[in-house]
Amino acid sequence: MKNISKTKQDRVEELKNKIYYAESACDAYKDTNNYLYQTNSMYMEGLKEKLEELKKS
Repeated sequence: MKNISKTKQDRVEELKNKIYYAESACDAYKDTNNYLYQTNSMYMEGLKEKLEELKKS
């Protein structure tokens, strides 16, 4: 059971890191490249949904 909990914690941290970098990319592209901004925004929203699902389980 500890391994499952540790794996879940690792996945939560991984998703948080990916969300952070996606937010950073969104900020970087906000005024310069609308396509990359939208792409990263969609990616970030998907990551946030996965994170919420993982927290609920």
